[in-house]
Amino acid sequence: MMPPNRFLPEEWESRLEEIDLEIVRQALICKIALLEHGMVERVLADDTGICGSEHRDSFRTLRGLLYMHYNEVVHISEVLSPEIANGIAHRVRERLRSRLSPSVGRQLGDTEH
Repeated sequence: MMPPNRFLPEEWESRLEEIDLEIVRQALICKIALLEHGMVERVLADDTGICGSEHRDSFRTLRGLLYMHYNEVVHISEVLSPEIANGIAHRVRERLRSRLSPSVGRQLGDTEH
């Protein structure tokens, strides 16, 4: 039996937003256009060539945060529902997109900025 949900959807959303803000920060440090096609996969595949040796620690942090984001969404799906998890993730992405300046969005490879 699954333990009772400790968090409200708004609290899950806040946790996910904190993780995603740090993902943005680390991607900027590494100068990785994370939103470009295939970049997340390259980070997860531990392709350190996309970052450069001077930011190796930030790259490792970024990679760990991407896994943390994924695990958090899976956990929300299990505790609440996949639909709620997808809605939360979508709202977090949209809120982050609105908080980023157009130039930062472009650095991350966001074509909507």
